[in-house]
Amino acid sequence: KLFLASLVLFINIEHGSSKLLRLVVASVVSALFLAALTLARPFKQSDDLFLACIANLLLTCCFMLGTVVKLCESAAYEDMCKTLVGFDSARGASAFVIALTAAMLITSLLVVV
Repeated sequence: KLFLASLVLFINIEHGSSKLLRLVVASVVSALFLAALTLARPFKQSDDLFLACIANLLLTCCFMLGTVVKLCESAAYEDMCKTLVGFDSARGASAFVIALTAAMLITSLLVVV
């Protein structure tokens, strides 16, 4: 989590905010952490493990879909957005991210209750 919050900023310092590398690295690290979390099972109660996995899955999905949004908003990849991802614009990809986030939050609330 420390890596995702601060150390990823040191990747490609000059042009990092306009490139995909940070998002790809964050996606890979988050997915690896999710895999380690499911294999290690650090929580005694299964509900806690389930919520931690859902939260990390949501984080991984947000990073991956952030890559999609970045790809779709770039003028250089304008035609690739529809071809690779299936969205017409970055707005459609952003709406999908919001819908996925809402669905994951509702799922989390249903598990807690």
